[in-house]
Amino acid sequence: HSDRARMALTKIRPLGLHASLLYRRVGANPQVVRTVQTSTQESQAPSVEMLDFSDHKTVFKFKSTFDLLRSLSILRICSINLFVDNALPLMRRAEAILGNKIFSAVARPTFYRQFVGGDTEEELSKTCELMRSSGLRLMVCPAMEEDEGEGSGEEKYDFNTQYISEIGDMMVRAGAEKPCLQFKITAMMPADVVTKISGMVGVEYSMKELAELVHRKISGGETISLPQLSGEENHQLNTGVERLAGFGRAGVDKDLRLLVDAEYTYMNQGISVMALGMMLAFNKEKPVIWNTYQCYLKQALNTISSEVALVTSLGCCFGAKIVRGAYMEKERKLAKMKGYEDPVNDTYEATGEMYNAVVEFMLKHIATVGDACNIVCGTHNEAGAIHVAKTLTELGIEPGCGQVVFGQIYGMADQISVPLATAGFTVYKSVPYGPLGEVLPYLSRRAAENRVVLAGARREQELLLKEIKRRATYQA
Repeated sequence: HSDRARMALTKIRPLGLHASLLYRRVGANPQVVRTVQTSTQESQAPSVEMLDFSDHKTVFKFKSTFDLLRSLSILRICSINLFVDNALPLMRRAEAILGNKIFSAVARPTFYRQFVGGDTEEELSKTCELMRSSGLRLMVCPAMEEDEGEGSGEEKYDFNTQYISEIGDMMVRAGAEKPCLQFKITAMMPADVVTKISGMVGVEYSMKELAELVHRKISGGETISLPQLSGEENHQLNTGVERLAGFGRAGVDKDLRLLVDAEYTYMNQGISVMALGMMLAFNKEKPVIWNTYQCYLKQALNTISSEVALVTSLGCCFGAKIVRGAYMEKERKLAKMKGYEDPVNDTYEATGEMYNAVVEFMLKHIATVGDACNIVCGTHNEAGAIHVAKTLTELGIEPGCGQVVFGQIYGMADQISVPLATAGFTVYKSVPYGPLGEVLPYLSRRAAENRVVLAGARREQELLLKEIKRRATYQA
Protein backbone atom coordinates (compact mmCIF):
# COMPACT_ATOMS: atom_id res chain seq x y z
CA HIS A 1 0.00 0.00 0.00
CA SER A 2 2.76 2.47 0.92
CA ASP A 3 4.53 1.69 -2.38
CA ARG A 4 1.37 2.55 -4.32
CA ALA A 5 0.98 5.75 -2.30
CA ARG A 6 4.61 6.65 -2.97
CA MET A 7 4.22 6.05 -6.70
CA ALA A 8 1.04 8.16 -6.84
CA LEU A 9 2.62 11.01 -4.91
CA THR A 10 5.71 10.83 -7.10
CA LYS A 11 3.51 11.85 -10.01
CA ILE A 12 1.65 14.63 -8.24
CA ARG A 13 4.23 16.24 -6.06
CA PRO A 14 5.08 19.84 -7.02
CA LEU A 15 8.61 19.79 -8.47
CA GLY A 16 9.72 23.05 -6.92
CA LEU A 17 9.22 21.59 -3.48
CA HIS A 18 11.22 18.48 -4.39
CA ALA A 19 14.09 20.81 -5.22
CA SER A 20 13.70 22.78 -1.98
CA LEU A 21 13.90 19.56 0.07
CA LEU A 22 17.04 18.55 -1.80
CA TYR A 23 18.46 22.02 -1.25
CA ARG A 24 18.23 21.52 2.51
CA ARG A 25 19.81 18.07 2.27
CA VAL A 26 22.72 18.75 -0.09
CA GLY A 27 23.55 22.25 1.10
CA ALA A 28 23.44 25.63 -0.57
CA ASN A 29 24.90 24.60 -3.91
CA PRO A 30 22.43 25.86 -6.52
CA GLN A 31 24.18 23.89 -9.29
CA VAL A 32 23.44 20.63 -7.47
CA VAL A 33 19.81 21.66 -7.03
CA ARG A 34 19.48 22.59 -10.71
CA THR A 35 21.00 19.30 -11.78
CA VAL A 36 18.77 17.17 -9.56
CA GLN A 37 15.66 19.16 -10.44
CA THR A 38 16.28 18.81 -14.16
CA SER A 39 16.83 15.08 -13.92
CA THR A 40 13.66 14.71 -11.87
CA GLN A 41 11.64 16.62 -14.43
CA GLU A 42 12.94 14.32 -17.16
CA SER A 43 12.55 10.98 -15.42
CA GLN A 44 9.82 11.42 -12.77
CA ALA A 45 11.41 8.38 -11.11
CA PRO A 46 10.50 7.40 -7.55
CA SER A 47 13.03 8.67 -5.04
CA VAL A 48 13.61 8.66 -1.27
CA GLU A 49 12.98 12.40 -1.37
CA MET A 50 9.50 11.74 -2.70
CA LEU A 51 7.14 12.10 0.24
CA ASP A 52 4.80 9.36 1.42
CA PHE A 53 2.44 8.78 4.33
CA SER A 54 4.82 6.61 6.35
CA ASP A 55 7.67 9.02 7.15
CA HIS A 56 7.00 9.13 10.90
CA LYS A 57 10.18 11.05 11.69
CA THR A 58 9.10 14.03 9.56
CA VAL A 59 5.41 13.82 10.45
CA PHE A 60 6.02 13.97 14.22
CA LYS A 61 9.16 16.10 14.33
CA PHE A 62 7.41 19.03 16.07
CA LYS A 63 5.82 16.79 18.74
CA SER A 64 7.35 15.88 22.08
CA THR A 65 7.67 12.23 23.06
CA PHE A 66 5.05 12.84 25.75
CA ASP A 67 2.65 14.09 23.05
CA LEU A 68 3.30 10.96 21.00
CA LEU A 69 2.69 8.68 23.99
CA ARG A 70 -0.51 10.54 24.81
CA SER A 71 -1.73 10.32 21.19
CA LEU A 72 -0.99 6.60 20.98
CA SER A 73 -2.75 5.84 24.28
CA ILE A 74 -5.84 7.92 23.50
CA LEU A 75 -6.26 6.66 19.93
CA ARG A 76 -6.03 3.09 21.24
CA ILE A 77 -8.69 3.78 23.87
CA CYS A 78 -10.89 5.47 21.25
CA SER A 79 -10.74 2.38 19.03
CA ILE A 80 -12.55 0.36 21.74
CA ASN A 81 -16.30 0.38 20.98
CA LEU A 82 -17.27 -0.16 24.61
CA PHE A 83 -15.49 3.05 25.58
CA VAL A 84 -16.84 5.06 22.62
CA ASP A 85 -20.42 3.94 23.35
CA ASN A 86 -20.17 4.95 27.01
CA ALA A 87 -17.66 7.81 26.89
CA LEU A 88 -19.90 10.56 28.27
CA PRO A 89 -21.46 8.54 31.14
CA LEU A 90 -17.99 7.29 32.09
CA MET A 91 -16.59 10.83 32.13
CA ARG A 92 -19.57 12.18 34.08
CA ARG A 93 -19.19 9.34 36.62
CA ALA A 94 -15.46 10.04 36.97
CA GLU A 95 -16.21 13.74 37.48
CA ALA A 96 -18.76 12.94 40.20
CA ILE A 97 -16.32 10.64 42.04
CA LEU A 98 -13.15 12.74 41.65
CA GLY A 99 -14.67 16.22 41.84
CA ASN A 100 -14.25 18.99 39.28
CA LYS A 101 -10.66 19.93 40.10
CA ILE A 102 -9.14 16.44 40.06
CA PHE A 103 -11.19 15.39 37.02
CA SER A 104 -10.05 18.51 35.17
CA ALA A 105 -6.43 17.81 36.19
CA VAL A 106 -6.74 14.35 34.58
CA ALA A 107 -8.88 15.17 31.53
CA ARG A 108 -7.28 18.45 30.38
CA PRO A 109 -3.74 17.16 29.69
CA THR A 110 -5.09 13.95 28.07
CA PHE A 111 -8.34 13.78 26.03
CA TYR A 112 -8.94 17.52 26.04
CA ARG A 113 -5.41 18.43 24.95
CA GLN A 114 -5.44 15.72 22.26
CA PHE A 115 -8.58 16.91 20.47
CA VAL A 116 -9.27 20.51 21.60
CA GLY A 117 -7.46 23.75 20.75
CA GLY A 118 -8.12 25.36 24.14
CA ASP A 119 -10.66 27.62 25.82
CA THR A 120 -8.71 30.90 26.02
CA GLU A 121 -7.24 33.19 23.41
CA GLU A 122 -3.73 32.37 24.61
CA GLU A 123 -4.28 28.61 24.20
CA LEU A 124 -5.85 29.02 20.75
CA SER A 125 -2.95 31.22 19.68
CA LYS A 126 -0.48 28.54 20.84
CA THR A 127 -2.40 25.88 18.91
CA CYS A 128 -2.30 28.10 15.81
CA GLU A 129 1.47 28.57 16.18
CA LEU A 130 2.06 24.83 16.68
CA MET A 131 0.11 24.02 13.54
CA ARG A 132 1.86 26.74 11.58
CA SER A 133 5.21 25.09 12.41
CA SER A 134 3.95 21.98 10.58
CA GLY A 135 2.57 23.99 7.67
CA LEU A 136 -1.05 23.49 8.75
CA ARG A 137 -3.86 26.05 8.96
CA LEU A 138 -6.56 26.72 11.54
CA MET A 139 -10.23 25.81 11.12
CA VAL A 140 -11.95 26.34 14.47
CA CYS A 141 -15.05 24.37 15.39
CA PRO A 142 -16.97 25.85 18.37
CA ALA A 143 -18.68 23.12 20.42
CA MET A 144 -22.18 24.57 20.07
CA GLU A 145 -25.19 22.85 18.54
CA GLU A 146 -28.79 21.91 19.27
CA ASP A 147 -31.13 19.06 18.36
CA GLU A 148 -34.91 18.99 18.09
CA GLY A 149 -36.63 19.73 21.39
CA GLU A 150 -33.55 21.32 22.98
CA GLY A 151 -34.54 24.93 22.27
CA SER A 152 -34.55 27.61 24.93
CA GLY A 153 -34.74 31.42 25.09
CA GLU A 154 -33.34 33.84 22.53
CA GLU A 155 -30.57 34.77 24.98
CA LYS A 156 -28.85 31.44 24.32
CA TYR A 157 -28.64 32.08 20.57
CA ASP A 158 -27.47 35.68 21.13
CA PHE A 159 -24.72 34.39 23.43
CA ASN A 160 -23.68 31.64 20.98
CA THR A 161 -23.48 34.08 18.07
CA GLN A 162 -21.36 36.53 20.06
CA TYR A 163 -19.13 33.72 21.37
CA ILE A 164 -18.51 32.26 17.90
CA SER A 165 -17.85 35.75 16.48
CA GLU A 166 -15.25 36.36 19.19
CA ILE A 167 -13.48 33.14 18.19
CA GLY A 168 -13.21 34.60 14.67
CA ASP A 169 -11.60 37.71 16.17
CA MET A 170 -9.12 35.54 18.10
CA MET A 171 -8.11 33.68 14.93
CA VAL A 172 -7.40 36.96 13.17
CA ARG A 173 -5.38 38.29 16.12
CA ALA A 174 -3.43 35.00 16.25
CA GLY A 175 -2.28 35.67 12.69
CA ALA A 176 -4.00 32.57 11.26
CA GLU A 177 -3.58 32.44 7.47
CA LYS A 178 -6.94 32.51 5.64
CA PRO A 179 -8.73 31.26 8.79
CA CYS A 180 -11.85 29.09 8.51
CA LEU A 181 -14.58 29.15 11.16
CA GLN A 182 -17.09 26.32 11.32
CA PHE A 183 -20.51 26.94 12.84
CA LYS A 184 -23.87 25.26 13.16
CA ILE A 185 -27.05 27.05 12.14
CA THR A 186 -28.72 25.53 15.23
CA ALA A 187 -26.30 27.45 17.45
CA MET A 188 -27.96 30.66 16.18
CA MET A 189 -31.63 29.70 15.84
CA PRO A 190 -33.91 26.95 17.21
CA ALA A 191 -33.45 23.48 15.70
CA ASP A 192 -37.25 23.05 15.76
CA VAL A 193 -37.70 25.99 13.36
CA VAL A 194 -34.92 24.71 11.07
CA THR A 195 -36.56 21.26 11.02
CA LYS A 196 -39.97 22.72 10.12
CA ILE A 197 -38.44 24.69 7.23
CA SER A 198 -36.73 21.48 6.08
CA GLY A 199 -40.15 19.87 5.76
CA MET A 200 -41.35 22.68 3.48
CA VAL A 201 -38.56 22.28 0.88
CA GLY A 202 -39.91 20.60 -2.24
CA VAL A 203 -43.44 20.56 -0.77
CA GLU A 204 -44.76 24.12 -0.25
CA TYR A 205 -41.66 25.93 -1.56
CA SER A 206 -38.61 25.30 -3.72
CA MET A 207 -35.13 25.59 -2.23
CA LYS A 208 -34.57 28.67 -4.39
CA GLU A 209 -37.70 30.45 -3.11
CA LEU A 210 -36.77 29.92 0.54
CA ALA A 211 -33.08 30.80 0.02
CA GLU A 212 -34.10 34.04 -1.70
CA LEU A 213 -36.38 34.92 1.24
CA VAL A 214 -33.38 34.54 3.56
CA HIS A 215 -31.23 36.57 1.14
CA ARG A 216 -33.78 39.41 1.03
CA LYS A 217 -34.03 39.44 4.82
CA ILE A 218 -30.22 39.66 5.13
CA SER A 219 -29.65 42.22 2.39
CA GLY A 220 -32.78 44.36 2.63
CA GLY A 221 -34.32 43.63 6.02
CA GLU A 222 -37.47 42.21 4.39
CA THR A 223 -39.48 40.31 7.03
CA ILE A 224 -40.04 36.61 6.35
CA SER A 225 -43.60 35.47 7.04
CA LEU A 226 -44.37 31.81 6.41
CA PRO A 227 -48.02 30.80 7.01
CA GLN A 228 -46.88 27.28 7.95
CA LEU A 229 -45.13 28.71 11.04
CA SER A 230 -46.74 30.20 14.15
CA GLY A 231 -46.23 33.87 15.02
CA GLU A 232 -43.58 32.93 17.56
CA GLU A 233 -41.79 30.64 15.10
CA ASN A 234 -41.75 33.35 12.43
CA HIS A 235 -40.27 35.71 15.02
CA GLN A 236 -37.61 33.11 15.92
CA LEU A 237 -36.84 32.63 12.22
CA ASN A 238 -36.44 36.36 11.52
CA THR A 239 -34.36 36.93 14.65
CA GLY A 240 -32.17 33.93 13.73
CA VAL A 241 -31.61 35.22 10.19
CA GLU A 242 -30.67 38.63 11.66
CA ARG A 243 -27.99 36.86 13.73
CA LEU A 244 -26.72 35.10 10.59
CA ALA A 245 -26.66 38.48 8.79
CA GLY A 246 -24.52 40.15 11.46
CA PHE A 247 -22.26 37.11 11.67
CA GLY A 248 -21.82 37.01 7.87
CA ARG A 249 -21.02 40.74 7.64
CA ALA A 250 -18.38 40.37 10.37
CA GLY A 251 -16.91 37.42 8.48
CA VAL A 252 -16.60 39.49 5.29
CA ASP A 253 -14.97 42.37 7.22
CA LYS A 254 -12.42 40.04 8.89
CA ASP A 255 -11.70 37.99 5.74
CA LEU A 256 -12.91 34.77 7.39
CA ARG A 257 -14.29 31.74 5.60
CA LEU A 258 -17.51 30.71 7.37
CA LEU A 259 -18.29 27.00 7.02
CA VAL A 260 -21.85 25.90 7.77
CA ASP A 261 -21.80 22.42 9.32
CA ALA A 262 -24.29 19.76 8.24
CA GLU A 263 -26.40 18.12 10.93
CA TYR A 264 -29.13 15.44 10.78
CA THR A 265 -30.97 14.77 7.49
CA TYR A 266 -34.31 15.84 8.98
CA MET A 267 -32.96 19.40 9.29
CA ASN A 268 -30.30 19.51 6.56
CA GLN A 269 -32.55 21.07 3.91
CA GLY A 270 -33.46 23.83 6.36
CA ILE A 271 -29.75 24.33 7.02
CA SER A 272 -29.16 24.56 3.25
CA VAL A 273 -31.90 27.22 3.00
CA MET A 274 -29.93 29.36 5.48
CA ALA A 275 -26.52 28.55 3.99
CA LEU A 276 -27.60 29.29 0.41
CA GLY A 277 -29.39 32.47 1.50
CA MET A 278 -26.13 33.58 3.15
CA MET A 279 -24.18 32.67 -0.02
CA LEU A 280 -26.49 34.87 -2.11
CA ALA A 281 -25.88 37.75 0.33
CA PHE A 282 -22.15 37.40 1.02
CA ASN A 283 -20.56 35.40 -1.83
CA LYS A 284 -20.75 38.21 -4.39
CA GLU A 285 -16.99 38.42 -5.01
CA LYS A 286 -15.54 35.29 -3.39
CA PRO A 287 -16.71 32.26 -1.41
CA VAL A 288 -17.14 33.50 2.17
CA ILE A 289 -19.99 31.10 3.11
CA TRP A 290 -19.47 27.37 2.50
CA ASN A 291 -22.02 24.60 3.00
CA THR A 292 -21.21 21.01 4.05
CA TYR A 293 -22.04 17.89 2.03
CA GLN A 294 -22.06 14.44 3.64
CA CYS A 295 -21.10 11.71 1.19
CA TYR A 296 -22.43 8.84 3.28
CA LEU A 297 -25.87 10.02 2.02
CA LYS A 298 -27.25 8.50 -1.19
CA GLN A 299 -28.35 11.96 -2.41
CA ALA A 300 -25.00 13.73 -1.84
CA LEU A 301 -24.12 14.23 -5.52
CA ASN A 302 -27.67 15.30 -6.46
CA THR A 303 -27.76 17.75 -3.53
CA ILE A 304 -24.43 19.46 -4.22
CA SER A 305 -24.96 19.65 -8.00
CA SER A 306 -28.41 21.27 -7.60
CA GLU A 307 -27.12 23.74 -4.99
CA VAL A 308 -24.09 24.69 -7.12
CA ALA A 309 -26.47 25.33 -10.04
CA LEU A 310 -28.79 27.44 -7.87
CA VAL A 311 -26.06 29.71 -6.47
CA THR A 312 -24.06 30.11 -9.70
CA SER A 313 -27.22 30.82 -11.75
CA LEU A 314 -27.77 33.86 -9.52
CA GLY A 315 -24.22 35.12 -10.16
CA CYS A 316 -22.70 34.21 -6.78
CA CYS A 317 -19.66 32.23 -5.70
CA PHE A 318 -19.94 28.79 -4.11
CA GLY A 319 -18.09 27.16 -1.21
CA ALA A 320 -18.32 23.55 -0.02
CA LYS A 321 -16.91 21.30 2.68
CA ILE A 322 -17.01 17.72 1.41
CA VAL A 323 -16.90 14.99 4.05
CA ARG A 324 -17.77 11.33 4.28
CA GLY A 325 -19.95 12.37 7.20
CA ALA A 326 -21.06 11.57 10.71
CA TYR A 327 -24.50 10.87 12.25
CA MET A 328 -24.72 7.59 10.28
CA GLU A 329 -25.85 5.35 13.14
CA LYS A 330 -28.63 7.71 14.26
CA GLU A 331 -29.83 8.20 10.66
CA ARG A 332 -30.21 4.44 10.18
CA LYS A 333 -32.09 4.05 13.47
CA LEU A 334 -34.44 6.94 12.62
CA ALA A 335 -35.19 5.54 9.15
CA LYS A 336 -36.05 2.15 10.65
CA MET A 337 -38.12 3.65 13.46
CA LYS A 338 -40.11 6.03 11.23
CA GLY A 339 -40.43 3.64 8.29
CA TYR A 340 -38.77 5.63 5.52
CA GLU A 341 -35.99 4.60 3.16
CA ASP A 342 -32.53 4.55 4.74
CA PRO A 343 -30.81 7.71 3.39
CA VAL A 344 -27.34 6.24 4.05
CA ASN A 345 -25.27 4.38 1.45
CA ASP A 346 -25.50 0.60 1.89
CA THR A 347 -21.75 0.01 2.24
CA TYR A 348 -18.56 1.77 3.28
CA GLU A 349 -17.28 1.25 -0.29
CA ALA A 350 -20.38 2.97 -1.71
CA THR A 351 -19.65 5.97 0.52
CA GLY A 352 -16.08 6.05 -0.80
CA GLU A 353 -17.39 5.98 -4.37
CA MET A 354 -19.85 8.77 -3.62
CA TYR A 355 -17.08 10.85 -2.01
CA ASN A 356 -14.89 10.46 -5.11
CA ALA A 357 -17.82 11.28 -7.42
CA VAL A 358 -18.66 14.48 -5.48
CA VAL A 359 -15.01 15.56 -5.35
CA GLU A 360 -14.52 14.93 -9.09
CA PHE A 361 -17.70 16.88 -9.91
CA MET A 362 -16.52 19.84 -7.84
CA LEU A 363 -12.94 19.75 -9.11
CA LYS A 364 -14.17 19.85 -12.73
CA HIS A 365 -16.40 22.79 -11.80
CA ILE A 366 -13.44 24.62 -10.21
CA ALA A 367 -11.27 23.92 -13.27
CA THR A 368 -13.93 25.86 -15.23
CA VAL A 369 -14.83 28.72 -12.85
CA GLY A 370 -11.56 29.15 -10.89
CA ASP A 371 -11.74 31.37 -7.79
CA ALA A 372 -15.55 31.55 -7.96
CA CYS A 373 -15.65 28.19 -6.18
CA ASN A 374 -13.62 26.86 -3.24
CA ILE A 375 -13.85 23.49 -1.53
CA VAL A 376 -12.32 21.74 1.47
CA CYS A 377 -11.95 17.98 1.08
CA GLY A 378 -12.27 16.43 4.51
CA THR A 379 -10.71 12.98 4.46
CA HIS A 380 -8.89 10.67 6.88
CA ASN A 381 -8.34 8.14 4.13
CA GLU A 382 -4.91 7.97 2.46
CA ALA A 383 -6.28 6.67 -0.84
CA GLY A 384 -8.95 9.39 -0.80
CA ALA A 385 -6.34 12.10 -0.20
CA ILE A 386 -4.18 10.79 -3.05
CA HIS A 387 -7.21 10.67 -5.35
CA VAL A 388 -8.03 14.34 -4.65
CA ALA A 389 -4.41 15.47 -5.01
CA LYS A 390 -3.88 13.53 -8.23
CA THR A 391 -7.15 14.72 -9.79
CA LEU A 392 -6.67 18.40 -9.00
CA THR A 393 -3.15 18.42 -10.46
CA GLU A 394 -4.33 16.56 -13.57
CA LEU A 395 -7.00 19.26 -14.03
CA GLY A 396 -4.33 21.98 -13.78
CA ILE A 397 -5.53 23.42 -10.46
CA GLU A 398 -2.58 24.94 -8.61
CA PRO A 399 -2.17 22.97 -5.31
CA GLY A 400 -1.37 26.04 -3.20
CA CYS A 401 -3.89 28.50 -4.70
CA GLY A 402 -6.56 27.87 -2.05
CA GLN A 403 -9.32 26.81 -4.45
CA VAL A 404 -9.04 23.23 -3.17
CA VAL A 405 -7.83 22.55 0.37
CA PHE A 406 -7.70 19.48 2.61
CA GLY A 407 -9.09 19.06 6.11
CA GLN A 408 -8.63 16.62 8.97
CA ILE A 409 -9.74 16.52 12.61
CA TYR A 410 -7.28 18.03 15.09
CA GLY A 411 -5.53 15.32 17.11
CA MET A 412 -5.79 12.75 14.33
CA ALA A 413 -4.39 11.88 10.90
CA ASP A 414 -1.18 13.90 11.14
CA GLN A 415 0.39 11.23 8.93
CA ILE A 416 -1.91 12.55 6.14
CA SER A 417 -2.01 16.26 7.02
CA VAL A 418 1.72 16.95 7.39
CA PRO A 419 2.92 15.15 4.22
CA LEU A 420 0.25 16.89 2.12
CA ALA A 421 1.23 20.29 3.55
CA THR A 422 4.92 19.55 3.00
CA ALA A 423 4.14 18.67 -0.62
CA GLY A 424 2.65 22.11 -1.24
CA PHE A 425 -1.05 21.44 -0.71
CA THR A 426 -3.12 23.59 1.66
CA VAL A 427 -4.25 21.67 4.74
CA TYR A 428 -6.54 22.75 7.59
CA LYS A 429 -7.16 21.09 10.93
CA SER A 430 -10.69 21.21 12.35
CA VAL A 431 -10.03 22.33 15.92
CA PRO A 432 -12.79 22.19 18.57
CA TYR A 433 -12.70 25.14 20.98
CA GLY A 434 -14.40 25.64 24.34
CA PRO A 435 -14.32 24.84 28.06
CA LEU A 436 -13.94 21.25 29.27
CA GLY A 437 -17.54 20.89 30.48
CA GLU A 438 -18.99 21.96 27.12
CA VAL A 439 -16.51 20.20 24.89
CA LEU A 440 -16.62 16.71 26.46
CA PRO A 441 -20.28 16.01 25.53
CA TYR A 442 -19.50 17.35 22.04
CA LEU A 443 -16.41 15.12 21.75
CA SER A 444 -18.29 12.04 22.96
CA ARG A 445 -20.92 12.58 20.24
CA ARG A 446 -18.23 13.10 17.62
CA ALA A 447 -16.44 9.93 18.79
CA ALA A 448 -19.61 7.87 18.34
CA GLU A 449 -20.27 9.45 14.93
CA ASN A 450 -16.67 9.03 13.76
CA ARG A 451 -16.38 5.43 14.96
CA VAL A 452 -15.09 4.27 11.56
CA VAL A 453 -12.44 7.03 11.53
CA LEU A 454 -11.30 6.16 15.06
CA ALA A 455 -11.21 2.44 14.31
CA GLY A 456 -9.27 3.23 11.15
CA ALA A 457 -6.60 5.11 13.07
CA ARG A 458 -4.55 1.88 13.35
CA ARG A 459 -2.20 3.13 10.66
CA GLU A 460 -1.55 6.28 12.70
CA GLN A 461 -0.98 4.19 15.82
CA GLU A 462 1.62 2.08 13.98
CA LEU A 463 3.53 5.21 12.95
CA LEU A 464 3.33 6.69 16.45
CA LEU A 465 4.74 3.47 17.89
CA LYS A 466 7.56 3.40 15.31
CA GLU A 467 8.53 7.00 16.10
CA ILE A 468 8.44 6.40 19.87
CA LYS A 469 10.70 3.32 19.42
CA ARG A 470 13.01 5.27 17.12
CA ARG A 471 13.42 8.03 19.71
CA ALA A 472 13.93 5.53 22.53
CA THR A 473 16.62 3.71 20.53
CA TYR A 474 18.28 6.99 19.52
CA GLN A 475 18.35 8.29 23.12
CA ALA A 476 19.63 4.95 24.42
